[in-house]
Amino acid sequence: MEKEPQIYIQGKKKQLFSRGILAQKLRMLGFSLSEGYEFSIQVYNDLTNLHEETIDKKKLDEIVSSHLKKAYSADVANKYLMIEKWRGSNVPLLILISGAIGAGKSTLSRQIAGDLGIQHVVGTQVIRDILRKVLSADVMPELHSSSYKAFQTLRPIYSSRFDEVLLGFENHSKLVNIGVDAILSRAEKESVSVVVEGEHLLPAFFDDTILKKSNAIYITMAVPDPEMHRENLSSQYTQEKEDLLEHFENIRKIHEHLINETKIRKLPLIETIKGENAISKVRELVVDKIVSLVSSQ
Repeated sequence: MEKEPQIYIQGKKKQLFSRGILAQKLRMLGFSLSEGYEFSIQVYNDLTNLHEETIDKKKLDEIVSSHLKKAYSADVANKYLMIEKWRGSNVPLLILISGAIGAGKSTLSRQIAGDLGIQHVVGTQVIRDILRKVLSADVMPELHSSSYKAFQTLRPIYSSRFDEVLLGFENHSKLVNIGVDAILSRAEKESVSVVVEGEHLLPAFFDDTILKKSNAIYITMAVPDPEMHRENLSSQYTQEKEDLLEHFENIRKIHEHLINETKIRKLPLIETIKGENAISKVRELVVDKIVSLVSSQ
């Protein structure tokens, strides 16, 4: 059997053309992996017909966009070019994905990061665990409790005047967001894109200088159906399941609080509903942000 010719793409670095990598990139445009791979075969065939071992990255982008324009639309082709232009830039993308426990943030964050080639995905629970090593329970008791049980560390003077669950959640989250701010600042300084996800990302803790950045996008995930939310907790958290279900009403209260705060600030809100694909909606929001970012440069 004759060996397939290897084709190299010359961009900032010389890399072997991969149909799998192109298929992964096309997921941001709504392609499934199988659809993307079939499409990438057509692109590969065009590349082999050029009879060149090394092809310029711009030429590859022209071929891909030409196929997209013919098979789909000029808009899809333009979005592909914009995403590739962003990939080749030094502008970091800061993606913040918020939502209560069990809203599907972690899975979605990994998918988006994989599609965009973002290597850094940080969960706020990891940041919280690091802070716990630095700040003892004697100093910061709310930090050493779960976000939905942090109210148990409040002094009576607070819990009698405010909703204790939400006050405990905010006190707990405020500490975690010190670490989030540090990560975002570092990412911008080093021109590194990052996805940060977690229930601690309350929009009130981010001033407008972050939320209104042209390279930042904040999204809240919501689960309107309480029973679906309960099922998510049961299936996703085997070790903590009993504790989560016992405090389900607190988690739902935090869930509604995050939604209200998101709506007040007119930030993107994505609802997870059975039979619908939330990831496609998030991809659309991120692609629109990239197009806007590249167009403004």
